[in-house]
Amino acid sequence: MANQLLDAAFVQDECLSAPLPQDWQHLPEAALGKRRWFWLGLTLVVLLALVALIVLSEGELALYAILGLVLLFGFLLQLWLPLQLTRTRFLLRRQDFLLESGVWWRQAVLIPLTRVQHVTVSQGPLQKQFGLATLKVFTAGGLQAEAALSDIDYELAQSLCQQLSQLIPQEERADAA
Repeated sequence: MANQLLDAAFVQDECLSAPLPQDWQHLPEAALGKRRWFWLGLTLVVLLALVALIVLSEGELALYAILGLVLLFGFLLQLWLPLQLTRTRFLLRRQDFLLESGVWWRQAVLIPLTRVQHVTVSQGPLQKQFGLATLKVFTAGGLQAEAALSDIDYELAQSLCQQLSQLIPQEERADAA
């Protein structure tokens, strides 16, 4: 069965009020730099460990093959990251929050605001360096009780957090108090 959220007929149905392409928001360019630095650092750590193994094992051929595979992986990852960045998008509307991601396997998450329990913004050290953050939306029950949007602008994450908190239905906030 096809994913209904990605089907154009479903998106144009009255229940979703048809988000237009220009309405969607995408991850900033800084997210690409942050992800590249993360994977470059991880690749360098693995390479250093492999070089140490090669030196200690007196240059066995299998370790050179593994070294080549790690370098190939690092190169392919640099091609993959921009695709990942351009295929992630999100949209906050009056009644729901939409999040789409994935390069080969697309995932679309629709979160009705009536199900939102709370929203958090977090920022790791590398995200802080690039002015990015992660927005997490926690929902009531269901299979996926949270949706995370990583590497968005910190200011945008704060703004979305405030907007989502204000859009939570009043009776939900009164029950929580």
